[in-house]
Amino acid sequence: MAEQPAPPTQLTAAVSVHATVAHLRLSGELDLDTVPEVEAAVRTALLGHPRIMIVEASALSFCDCAGLGALLRARRRITDDGGTFHLENPSPRLLRLAALTGTATALGLVVPVSRPRPEPQVDPAAISAGH
Repeated sequence: MAEQPAPPTQLTAAVSVHATVAHLRLSGELDLDTVPEVEAAVRTALLGHPRIMIVEASALSFCDCAGLGALLRARRRITDDGGTFHLENPSPRLLRLAALTGTATALGLVVPVSRPRPEPQVDPAAISAGH
């Protein structure tokens, strides 16, 4: 039996520019396969020479390191021209990826500090009794 190819990943990148503010709304999966769509949307947004770029990420269901790199490049493109970048409503998964890769601050994200796990309690009597 032949293997079925994996379904293509889906990403929607909607761009709107109003005066000096560009809004980029991302939904779906942002990964290696869909990065070109995000980069094209960023280029389109920058045609209007905005001073602020807002990327709405609440509808992203997935983001890998390639997608994270695309977001970082978008930030760099707007800030290199003196503009401001805002990543709004990132999912918990995107927050975790940014925290693990050390890029949260570069993206302007505040990552909640997780509480350390409590140390397991060891009962010396149980150990000596062989339990």
